[in-house]
Amino acid sequence: MNFIRLKRANWVVMMAILALPGALSTSCSKQTDPTEEVAPKGDKLTISVLGINEGDSNKDKKSKASSKNSSSSGHSDQKVYAFHDVDMAVSIDNTLPSRNASRKVIARSNNISSSAGLKAATPAEDGLKYVVYIYDGSTLVTSTELTSGTAGTIEGLDPASSYTWVALSYNSSDQAPALAPSSGSIDLPQNTDVLYASGTVDLATDPSIGILFNHAFSRIGIELNTIGVFGEITGDPLVSVTGLDLASGSINLLDGAITAGANYTPTLSYADFVNVDPAFNDAKIAYVYTASTAEQTFSVSVQNLTIQHADGNLARTYFATAAPFASTITPELGMNHHVLLNVVESPLTTNYGGNNQVKWARSNLYYRGNNGGGRDYAFYANNTQTSRANGYFGFGGTVAGTFATAATEGDPCAKVYPEGLWRQPRITDFNSMTTSEGTLGNVLSSIIGGLLGGSSPSTVSAVGSNYVEYGNVVGAPASGSNAFGDANSTSNRLRFYYNGQINNVTALTAIGNGGGLVGLGLNDLSVDLVDQNVINLGVDLLDSYGDLTALWTHDQALNLLGLVGMGTWGYLGTTVDPVLGSNFVAGRKTAELLNGVSALGVDVLSTTLKNVRCVRN
Repeated sequence: MNFIRLKRANWVVMMAILALPGALSTSCSKQTDPTEEVAPKGDKLTISVLGINEGDSNKDKKSKASSKNSSSSGHSDQKVYAFHDVDMAVSIDNTLPSRNASRKVIARSNNISSSAGLKAATPAEDGLKYVVYIYDGSTLVTSTELTSGTAGTIEGLDPASSYTWVALSYNSSDQAPALAPSSGSIDLPQNTDVLYASGTVDLATDPSIGILFNHAFSRIGIELNTIGVFGEITGDPLVSVTGLDLASGSINLLDGAITAGANYTPTLSYADFVNVDPAFNDAKIAYVYTASTAEQTFSVSVQNLTIQHADGNLARTYFATAAPFASTITPELGMNHHVLLNVVESPLTTNYGGNNQVKWARSNLYYRGNNGGGRDYAFYANNTQTSRANGYFGFGGTVAGTFATAATEGDPCAKVYPEGLWRQPRITDFNSMTTSEGTLGNVLSSIIGGLLGGSSPSTVSAVGSNYVEYGNVVGAPASGSNAFGDANSTSNRLRFYYNGQINNVTALTAIGNGGGLVGLGLNDLSVDLVDQNVINLGVDLLDSYGDLTALWTHDQALNLLGLVGMGTWGYLGTTVDPVLGSNFVAGRKTAELLNGVSALGVDVLSTTLKNVRCVRN
């Protein structure tokens, strides 16, 4: 009986075990029950700074105009202040120069503060101080001060909870926000770059935060740029910014709302400007920050601005007398505002007949090389006779010493900084400066034969001179001197020097076969072409040097003067010694064929390499 009772008891136990769901399968299955609780990852929150969004953080207002006469593309709305040696082209837009643009910001966490800003972000400098505030609802749980470049941690949080986090920084390695905000807000210092970010984090899912800061105040960058006069700033010019009426403010940490505080008036000097690109001293910028959205009208004054021209390191000083330049903007919180003051060479203006106000560059264009940042093109420092290879271009090409290809075709003048301010001449710009037109071959034959009659009515040239000069020009100083010298200096007169052109078929064919002049054995494009015999061609590359000036226009047509095919227009001027009478200047419009040069399949070559003299657009 005992045995039977024992057996029955074991059977009851066994049946109870079998009644439990999955009791026998638990030990041999690796699958986790769907209702099983997953253990949290811990109470430690890891924090890092991804970067700073340098674009417009106020996305709702991005398309709204924020400045008077502003332009985000090109320079069509810029205001140009004209002087006798340089002009100041002032424009306003919402794009500030990129900082650390060569480094890419990559998200390393799902809990980033703003994934939309990654494309416009730049890395924060190591050592930047910031504070992270952790909220449970509207209650501050904890806060800690951290530094960028080193991962920070916050411990002691509930590993099963979600939190709101807020990050605040003054973009400084010296100053950090307060750890204990009063009533959820923090008073912000004057004229400071306030960086803000916020988000939520679930410690059980991903206990890490990647911070992408946005600028909280309105950020105004005032840039003084001398790339357009082709030199870096030397010495300490007198620069001041007056009339700014900025405001400090406070920030609500949970929603990021800015409240403007008391107004103040800062005065900036040249010492407040820093290099846009650390490698160059030709673009300087000063930043100011404000919590106010009131309209700002202020003035930037410039005096004794000395630069060192890229061509021969020639020193040149502009604005001997202080010159003020006014700007007006309406700040918007979280937005960029860029006031750009471009110092650019002033032109020499001709006023001939019905073709008034053609504004000519003071010297020819040359190609500086692939420098980037708008520094690839410049005008020679002095207007003189020169045979440097970097000043001879193929028609429609942007790189000296070569013919245009699909990659290099365009208007080289339009690439002079700031892009779009200058252009190559049209043939109509030469209309009142020429006496006739013809094919290049016929014009050259007529000159050699001394049979050209008549002279361009507005040209003058002394016997034996090496240039064509045009009078009735506006741009030279009426008395005294400017940065280019007195009224008689070569750069204050509209002179086209007899630099010649490359028109030898043997040389042109070799150039067209690839590599250009450099491909023919020249060390670089800064060498002098006079007496150059490259790769034993046995020809003088510049046999017309000293005899004539030849300049390209940007005009072409299918049929010119009976030429069948793609034609091009140029200008040719020279001093002619006729059979009878005294010397005179002949300016002619010349037509040439362009036979397959762009495709480099050169069989019959009728084009040449000429100089380029730019005009204002």
